[in-house]
Amino acid sequence: MGEIKKHRALFIGPYPPPFAGPEVGMKLFLESSVQEDFDIVFLCTNVRKSNTSKGRFDGTMIQAFFRFFSQLTWMLIRYRPAIVYYPITATQLGWIGRDVWCILLSRLFRAKVVIHLRASHFRLNYGQFSRWAATVVRFACRRVQLALVQAEYLVEQFDGLVPSDRITCLYQAIEADEYENDDLDDYEQGKILFMGHFSQAKGYCDLLAALPEVVKRHPDAQFYVAGTRLDGEYNVFFNQLTGEPLPEDDSREREAAIRASSVSAHYHDLGVIQDEAKLAQLRSADIFVLPSYSEGFSRAVVEAMCTGKPVVYTPVGAHREVFEDGREGYRIAPGDVEALTDAICRLLEDRQ
Repeated sequence: MGEIKKHRALFIGPYPPPFAGPEVGMKLFLESSVQEDFDIVFLCTNVRKSNTSKGRFDGTMIQAFFRFFSQLTWMLIRYRPAIVYYPITATQLGWIGRDVWCILLSRLFRAKVVIHLRASHFRLNYGQFSRWAATVVRFACRRVQLALVQAEYLVEQFDGLVPSDRITCLYQAIEADEYENDDLDDYEQGKILFMGHFSQAKGYCDLLAALPEVVKRHPDAQFYVAGTRLDGEYNVFFNQLTGEPLPEDDSREREAAIRASSVSAHYHDLGVIQDEAKLAQLRSADIFVLPSYSEGFSRAVVEAMCTGKPVVYTPVGAHREVFEDGREGYRIAPGDVEALTDAICRLLEDRQ
């Protein structure tokens, strides 16, 4: 018998660098066993190579718009994929700038479209879309064959947009073996690790606000932060749990105040870390903290858990569905600096 012909699938999306959730998620997919079942072709959508420049509307983005659609059209004609997999954005600019047209063009060539939402704030943003933009987005969504979300309760992100029988959950995935930690007792007591954008949406400003009180109660506490500094939000604008706008705060001012204070020696900026450097920081940490205001399913939290670290987290995105307060760590509400401080201190005090 001859070899069974595999269906061709066109994967569209970002690829590292930068090393953020969507980019790393796409890399994981392309290197997974999906290649055993499909004939994969890939169209990279990266416009920026740095997280700091994502989401900017400028000449580079306009050029990228025309380049992307010429490449997409050529690939649809040449490869005639049966399926197009595409991770969507959560902003009006992203939808009108690319998502809508990618879906409709793929359907024009009779490909089945799978969209993937790696966020939990799309619905909140959608409520702020202009009337014409919301209409176009709704028109495009009704033409997809499958929509993926990162938690069962996030199915509601597509209420009224995608038929319910076309929405399913795909939880976060990582290569767990890469994060093995053979010696769980080999860590630095008092080391508190944060990995994520230095932004209000990730709760970075709240972490800095909690730092002085934690140090007061635990003089051995050391805060290590790793990630990219963002000047303003380009994606998340609301507290996912309450729907309220993010509180205004300035990470640079917070940092300057810490550096000028008596607790400056307890703050360490690691910058962007990857691969072995990231693993080393995770393994040497005492606890991991990510007090986000919105997430789909944080890869950083799962990475920390794979190395055996208790976490302080917020019940946003899949976290409230997958994690249990008091089991993986401690759950706090976004923006509750007092609860954040208490949770960190409770873990520092609980050696077991």
